[in-house]
Amino acid sequence: MFNSKADKPPRKYRISRRQPPSLSSLPDEIVVKCLALVPRSYHLSLSWVSKNIRSLVRSSEFEGLRSIPHKSSLYVCFQEDDITSHWFTLRPTEETATTGTEYRLVPNPIPFSPHKYGSSTVVVGSNIYFIGGGGSRQPSTDLWILDTQSGNITQGPSMSVPREKAEAAVGVIDGKIYVIGGGVSDYERFHEEIQVEVYDLKSETWKLAGMEKVRKTSRCSAAVERKIYMVEFEEINVYNPRKCERKRLALMVSQRLEKGGRKDMLSDTELCVCVVEDVLYAFFDRSGIMWFNTKLNVWRRLLGPDGEELPFILHAEAMAEYDDGKLVVFYILRDKDVRCMLVSLHRAGDMICGTVDWSGSVGTVPYSSNFLHCLAVSN
Repeated sequence: MFNSKADKPPRKYRISRRQPPSLSSLPDEIVVKCLALVPRSYHLSLSWVSKNIRSLVRSSEFEGLRSIPHKSSLYVCFQEDDITSHWFTLRPTEETATTGTEYRLVPNPIPFSPHKYGSSTVVVGSNIYFIGGGGSRQPSTDLWILDTQSGNITQGPSMSVPREKAEAAVGVIDGKIYVIGGGVSDYERFHEEIQVEVYDLKSETWKLAGMEKVRKTSRCSAAVERKIYMVEFEEINVYNPRKCERKRLALMVSQRLEKGGRKDMLSDTELCVCVVEDVLYAFFDRSGIMWFNTKLNVWRRLLGPDGEELPFILHAEAMAEYDDGKLVVFYILRDKDVRCMLVSLHRAGDMICGTVDWSGSVGTVPYSSNFLHCLAVSN
């Protein structure tokens, strides 16, 4: 303890008592622009921060900034007779006083070059990357890059390891595409090592990232919080490239639900996953739409704002992010009527709630058609 001026520490060692700058110290017009960058699902949580923030979130200026169209497109691909591929985009129709905004799948205005579209896919900006596999049953080392702006498709450098048709887990982390598994017989070799390969988007080169042990890789994979989650039946494998070797892959067997602690099983025929604003969503054949809490490692049902169940659907064949943070779910009825459900997502504390904004038919497809891809692409 210092008792005199002579005992005071030099100025450079004094502890500053100055408060760090806060958002409230900025002019409202700048704060509104900052808040407009926050994902829509966090708006409810924002309104709890302070009275001033609540008023800004509810202001007309904030709504004006949020109403700027989100520059992205949703591409949906159907495969007919396992040969021909048809690409569509989801578009809103003209709003009417009686029915409001409707949505339709319209043929893609730019015809994409024909290609073996059965490959594993990942989106980076306006490009779609098709990895391995393809139209034949033979594994492939191919990489094809589709520019959705021009419709041109080019061949990239080949991988070192041949990958089966749509069997590899893929994800984009820090400007690199990670490809896990999908080898000739990975799905038959439980607990054996599989090769991880990485494509650097900047240098346009492949690099082997080492071997990993995993029960089974899954085409139902997605990158969340800079990790790749592979969802398969009653387990999830998580690949973290930032971990040191031998610690990159973790297995989470528990898929207990929020209530009751019971387990549920993902359907291997109707399984689909997607990421919306860095949250992993999946469709369970018994429990419907779920989201994964990465802090607790548990699945939770996506419920309505008042805790009620969302409208039940028997199965989902494709899910993706659409229209600035909404969840879009597709399914096909027996008469090949393609149905769509648009869900707004709201985060309240550690919970996520959904509100169905629209549900209806978006078109029909021939009886021999099936969903192949559902991809959100930046314009």
